[in-house]
Amino acid sequence: MFELPDAKRVRREDLTSPTSSPRSSPDPDVQHLLRCQINTDFTYTTTEHVAQDAPPEDDDETELRLFAAPSNAPAHTHKIRLSSPGAELGEPGFFLKKPRSYYFAHEPTSDEEVAFQAAAIDGSSVIELSKQPWPGCALPWKVRKISAAGMKKEVLVGHPPTLLTLEEKERKRTRKGKKARIAIRQKLQASKEKQTEQARLAQEKAEAEREKRTRRNREKKLKKKAKGQAKKAADGATEGATEGAMEGVQGSLQVATTDTQPINDITT
Repeated sequence: MFELPDAKRVRREDLTSPTSSPRSSPDPDVQHLLRCQINTDFTYTTTEHVAQDAPPEDDDETELRLFAAPSNAPAHTHKIRLSSPGAELGEPGFFLKKPRSYYFAHEPTSDEEVAFQAAAIDGSSVIELSKQPWPGCALPWKVRKISAAGMKKEVLVGHPPTLLTLEEKERKRTRKGKKARIAIRQKLQASKEKQTEQARLAQEKAEAEREKRTRRNREKKLKKKAKGQAKKAADGATEGATEGAMEGVQGSLQVATTDTQPINDITT
C-alpha cells in the first residue's frame, strides 16, 4: 500500500465521528434574572398553622401537582374531584318540550273545517283522476308491445291516436377480426375432420359386419354340405348292410334246401 505515490495512512480515530462536546454550565447571571422574574409574577405565603386534610370521602378524588413550584418554595398539591353528578329523575336540561298541540289535534274551527273540506278528496274522485291522461307525461315511443303474431313497434301520434308501424332496418354485415376468422376456420376444419373420421369408422364397421355375415353363411353352407355327405354315406352303408343281409338269407335258404332234398327222397 505504501508503494503507491498517492497513498495516505488513516487512523481509526479519523474515521469515527467526534464525540459531542460536554454541555456548558448555565450562566449564573441569567439564572438569577430568571428567578427574580418568577418571584415577581407569583407570591407565596406561608401559614403558621396548617390544617390537616380530612380523610377522603370519595375514592374518585385524586391529588395532582398541576404547576411546578420554584426550588425554594414548598410543594403544594391541589385536589380535583373526578366524580360525576348522580343521575336524577328530573327532566333533561337539553330537552325542548313541545306543546300538546304538536301531538294531538284540537277541535277544528269553522274556518279550518271549510278549508279541510275544500282540500279533501274522496276515493271515487281519485279513481276518476287516475283514468285521465297527463299531458306531457306520455312517452308511447318507449313502449314495446308484443302480440301473438310477432313483435311490432307501435307509436301513438296526435289526438285521436293513429297507429304507425315502424320497420326495422337491416343491420349491416360487419366483417369479423382476423383472430375470430382464424378461430372459425379452425373450428370448421376440426368439425370436418371429425365428420370424416366418423364416416370412415362407420364404413369400416359396415365392412366388418359384411365380412362376418359372409363368413357365417360360408360356414353354414359347409356344415350343411358336410351333413349331407355324412347322411349319404350313412344311407349307403345301411343299403349295403341290407343287401348283404338279404344275400346271406338267400344263401342260407339255398343251403337249407340242399340239405333237405335227400330226406325227401328217402321218405319217398
